[in-house]
Amino acid sequence: MQQQPAGLGIHEKAELHEMLVFKTNCLAKSKMMKNQVQDTELQQLLDQDIQASTDNISQLQQLLQG
Repeated sequence: MQQQPAGLGIHEKAELHEMLVFKTNCLAKSKMMKNQVQDTELQQLLDQDIQASTDNISQLQQLLQG
């Protein structure tokens, strides 16, 4: 029996792509909401979310490419 090379299966890549789309939408919404928020504490939370989402998107893209 031939062994498959280590890597992601098609269904795993599809799930990662779905998560990437979701995180990209969340990032866009957080950026849009930040411009409308007056409260500085909420703006800071949105900044943290924007940074975390950006990092997550980068990681998902690396997984999809690798």
